[in-house]
Amino acid sequence: MSGPTTWDERIMRGFPPPPELRVAADQVYADVRHTQWFMQHVREVEPTADVSSRHEPVFEFPVARRDLDDLPLPDAGDPSIGAAPGTWTFADMLAGTDTDGIIVLRDGRLLCERYFGSLRPETPHLWHSITKSLASCVAANLVERGVLGADTPIVRYVPELADSAYGDVTVRHLLDMTVGVRYVEDHEDLDTEDSRLDRLCGLKPRQSSDEPGSVYDYATTTVTDGGRGRVLHYVSLNTDVLGWVMERATGQPAPELLHREVWSRLGTEHDAYIALDGAGSAQLDGGFCSSLRDLARFGLMLAKGGRLAGRTVVPEWWIDDARRNGDRSAFAASDDPDMLPGGSYRNCFWVAEKEGRTVLLGIGMYGQMLYVDPDLHIVIAKFSSQPRAGLAAPITRTFVALESLAGALT
Repeated sequence: MSGPTTWDERIMRGFPPPPELRVAADQVYADVRHTQWFMQHVREVEPTADVSSRHEPVFEFPVARRDLDDLPLPDAGDPSIGAAPGTWTFADMLAGTDTDGIIVLRDGRLLCERYFGSLRPETPHLWHSITKSLASCVAANLVERGVLGADTPIVRYVPELADSAYGDVTVRHLLDMTVGVRYVEDHEDLDTEDSRLDRLCGLKPRQSSDEPGSVYDYATTTVTDGGRGRVLHYVSLNTDVLGWVMERATGQPAPELLHREVWSRLGTEHDAYIALDGAGSAQLDGGFCSSLRDLARFGLMLAKGGRLAGRTVVPEWWIDDARRNGDRSAFAASDDPDMLPGGSYRNCFWVAEKEGRTVLLGIGMYGQMLYVDPDLHIVIAKFSSQPRAGLAAPITRTFVALESLAGALT
């Protein structure tokens, strides 16, 4: 069994690589083979800041391995690739969702750990938008200590945003994606605001010389579109603005906040870093990179109410708030309410409910997913290299399979 069927091991190989197999920073999303390579080699094409904490004792997983390959799971199907609903095995699901690696934990014990393509246990892989959930945990600690106010207008911290779409929003609006900013979150359309954000991070070719120099400069030019506080409008720029707010509130750069407030408390095992934009600002919307095991440690901390290895990492009330207080009506009014029927978005986490259970999800484009079910004590961390970004059907397909897997394991 293999992971991504389009994986090309020739990319960036050779001294130097042939021109047709080289990956330039502004071309990483131009070819699916480049994208797959980039997600495990971000540091080689983008500026980054270190977030590692390898001087700390490593939190080791107890091991209780199970062979899950033949376990039957429901397949929700994916019309975009002609996949009809039905049933498939765990092994088929891994191949069919272009899996780079997966870890399954139950009661903190390692049941399954698999790697495909070039991914290895120590390889840093791009989290994409799961990064937003990590940024939220930094905010949690700042709110807990009174350094940051969840209901405070953000212009109190960043007055430069007064004349932008963020002029009258609060930290809570940023955390719950209810800002109301004119912004299209379409990564593949080169004319959208989301692609403009990519250009500021050097990941797509600049279209003009007068584009803002940084993500923060860009935020000051945004325009409101209404719907504030009422509609879930997923906007990656919101989390970059949250980072700006946290930096101003603390006087510390975002990479240092990630390390100090969360990452150094997890007993992580491998190198981790975050990508920066062209002006050196951390890409909190989706630039964090770590090993799969360390993503699983982050998820286990969430499943344990914010604690791991006897240490408090995140206040338990913050996780409970995410699980209990999401606005379902705002989610129902979003562009993709069927992605997680009855779901919500709170504190930079996707929240799903079924049969009295509440599941926290971190979701990143191209198939990244962190599945945390505190009720069943299940954590699943999955890195993928899917050929397209941001489609609801592959997300739903993966979630339905993992949800069934969680139930089967208990």
